[in-house]
Amino acid sequence: MNDCIETDVLIIGCGVAGGVTALQLADAGIAVTIVTRSQELLSSNTYLAQGGIIYRGQGDSTDLLVEDVIKAGAGLSNPKAVRIMAEEGPKLVEDILIDKLNIHFDQSKNGKLSLAREGSHRVPRILHVADATGKAIEEAVIKALKANKNVTILANCTAVDILTPSHHSINRLDIYESSSCVGAYLLNRESGKVICCIAKKTVMATGGLGQIFLRTTNPPGSRGDGIAMANRAGARVINTEFVQFHPTTFFHQFAPHFLISEAVRGAGARLVNADGKPFMQKYDSNWKDLAPRDVVTVSMHKEMLKQDVD
Repeated sequence: MNDCIETDVLIIGCGVAGGVTALQLADAGIAVTIVTRSQELLSSNTYLAQGGIIYRGQGDSTDLLVEDVIKAGAGLSNPKAVRIMAEEGPKLVEDILIDKLNIHFDQSKNGKLSLAREGSHRVPRILHVADATGKAIEEAVIKALKANKNVTILANCTAVDILTPSHHSINRLDIYESSSCVGAYLLNRESGKVICCIAKKTVMATGGLGQIFLRTTNPPGSRGDGIAMANRAGARVINTEFVQFHPTTFFHQFAPHFLISEAVRGAGARLVNADGKPFMQKYDSNWKDLAPRDVVTVSMHKEMLKQDVD
């Protein structure tokens, strides 16, 4: 591996976001280099996701999906982003995941796609592969990446810093120029060498930061590296106070925490306290155990505090 490499597009992270971006660009004839800290390529939040992915339900509509997402986000989601997701998302799921990657989502007895209902969704619209949807998606994405001649995969490499002329140029006068990005420094974890990757465009798809907390279902690499690099480079970093708290996690003292899909609540499961009594109806009499995540988060914290007091 050379100490300096060049590519049209550098993508840091190979979960569903980074992987699908790489595939779409590569299929358009663009040379892509995708980087992951994982040796086996599958250590991502995508791989661990269980419940499913939003599609379109019976009697569903763009406006209905927008309303559900806005409510689940307590009215704080970016309206433009939500609208784009609601208008374009289901079609992209069909075009990329179903038609291109040939992912076999579960079907009902009549041969139609089986749709589940999850928290904050008023209609069943969630495509799934049993309770390992993310695994099926990630494996299909990685298989396609490996087979694409326009994709170079750098595994077992950790992004260290984004390359910006204003910070890294040997010409100190470049600090006065407008902010720009020309690639990244990458640490080869096997050799210990730092690679300078020069790219025309750089995509950050590094996932979350769950590992900053004591308890998390996120994989080891979810440490917020991408957010830190973007912040150092001068990017605008917003909404980092919003971190999903998943209320159904299997805890074991000597093993990674196992996420129990919220689809089980969609199928009728109940959240109970230490006495085995349901409690969500006290916080949302309409949604109960299917309450949007922000409500679930608050209620779970209240229940934990109550148990501590008791």
